[in-house]
Amino acid sequence: SLGGSIYIVWSVLSAREKRGSIYHRLMLGLSVSDILSSHIYFLGTWLIPRGSSGPFGDVYMAFGTFETCQYSGFFNQLAIASPLYNVSLSIYYFLHIQRSWKENALKKVEPAFHIIPLLFAFGTAITAAVGEMYGNVFWTCWINPDPPQPYFQYFQWSFLFGPVWVCILIQLSVMVTLWWTMRKQERLISRKYELKAPTTATIPAETNGTRVRANRRKRQSINDEGKYSSRIAVQGSLYVLVFCITWFFPTVQRISELANGQNYFAIQALDTTLLPLQGFFNVLIYMRPKYTTYRRKYPDLTVGTILKIIHDPKEERKVVSEFRSMHTRARDQGRSTTGEFDFDGQPNIPEEMESGNIADGGTESNKTNKSEESNDIKMKESKDTRKPTKTSNTRTETASEGSANNTERDVEMETDTPTTVRRIDMVGRIQS
Repeated sequence: SLGGSIYIVWSVLSAREKRGSIYHRLMLGLSVSDILSSHIYFLGTWLIPRGSSGPFGDVYMAFGTFETCQYSGFFNQLAIASPLYNVSLSIYYFLHIQRSWKENALKKVEPAFHIIPLLFAFGTAITAAVGEMYGNVFWTCWINPDPPQPYFQYFQWSFLFGPVWVCILIQLSVMVTLWWTMRKQERLISRKYELKAPTTATIPAETNGTRVRANRRKRQSINDEGKYSSRIAVQGSLYVLVFCITWFFPTVQRISELANGQNYFAIQALDTTLLPLQGFFNVLIYMRPKYTTYRRKYPDLTVGTILKIIHDPKEERKVVSEFRSMHTRARDQGRSTTGEFDFDGQPNIPEEMESGNIADGGTESNKTNKSEESNDIKMKESKDTRKPTKTSNTRTETASEGSANNTERDVEMETDTPTTVRRIDMVGRIQS
């Protein structure tokens, strides 16, 4: 999570065109808020005061103090900024797709996309710190004073879990609305711009063809716009899905505590595993559009090569050229070192066989006989494989001729020396 969020921050800050995009600035804010909490997930139990215990026994590797626990609790509470930034991202998609707002109009409301998440996150974190509400929650520090107070669960729900599920409901509502809008738009396009049969009885052929082509271009243009909106909606839905997955088990854990005052190890394990992975999932979704674009453009490239292009798009041609030249060299090297067949499925004839220098103790006359007999075999086999003519007499003659040729070949092989027979057999296998 920490590495993925750092990559998104670096990717946005290093590209001027991304810094000018509202979407990328929202991803920057989301990633920064995730970094603030992810480093605490990494430190984990180290910041919990030494000797602390929980429902599963003594806290493992608790080396911290009261001060480190307060530090951990403060940045854990800042994690609420991530869900709020996800809501800002969903509202951005809603206004851009559903309401067709342009970039200039969205810039007027962009400050609210950043102010609300940061104000709520820092406000609640500071309030909990001033009220000394932070304490051990078994795998990190958060709102759980020591000794426990009866009011702390209300602050847990009002400062974090309540807002988280309000955010989830808002995002689900936005994504369902976008999905319904995309479906209606696709249906409208298919009905309105469906090409009909030309009425040549009332419209000249040239005029009718022009109208058909114009209709097709218009339908294609609107269809492309619909596909673009659909891709944006899918991208936004993936962010919502990841958000719901990462926050589901922490919420189940809190509900279990409220309902029966118990914690379950399996739920706690899923909580501590999935919640820190939100930044990792976000970077996969963030890179997905570019990856699919380059995958369609270069289907022969490996995943690692495409990631290199995504990392540095300016070096696209260089990376592709290097990959293909290296692949070509590897293929050529493999063809020269393979035994019987090369990459194209053709038999590899060794150089000594091509030049006739087979080290089997044969004489020069045998080598000459081998070449002549090879030519005779080629001529006879070409006669055998010719297509039959339409007349039955020609078929009979061809079949008879093939039998005679086969008989001649058998006689020649019987009268030759054993060395020549082996050569003929070898050349015959290669040619076949």
